[in-house]
Amino acid sequence: MRLMHRPPWLAGLLLLALAVAFVAPLMGVLGAARWPYLVGLVALLLIGFGAVERFWQQRSLPRPHRLVQRRRFRILPGGKKGNGHAEDEGDDSGDKPRWVM
Repeated sequence: MRLMHRPPWLAGLLLLALAVAFVAPLMGVLGAARWPYLVGLVALLLIGFGAVERFWQQRSLPRPHRLVQRRRFRILPGGKKGNGHAEDEGDDSGDKPRWVM
């Protein structure tokens, strides 16, 4: 179980080691005198690794389509029964207004 909880910086360290391992044979050919170019190449490799990682994370599975297209709200003609608006009640809007318009 302890192997499952690894430190978060371990992946970055492994990518850095991989970039150095890619540049090490080139250092043997060019020599240590050209170290600024080699450091720049390591930096470019790390930027490339980051771009690949970002592209990898952006790929997501498409959402499955709904089989039946439903509206968000259903409109019922006549309203809901029992909401206090009976059809046989009279309109008393002129008798006692609650507020002045």
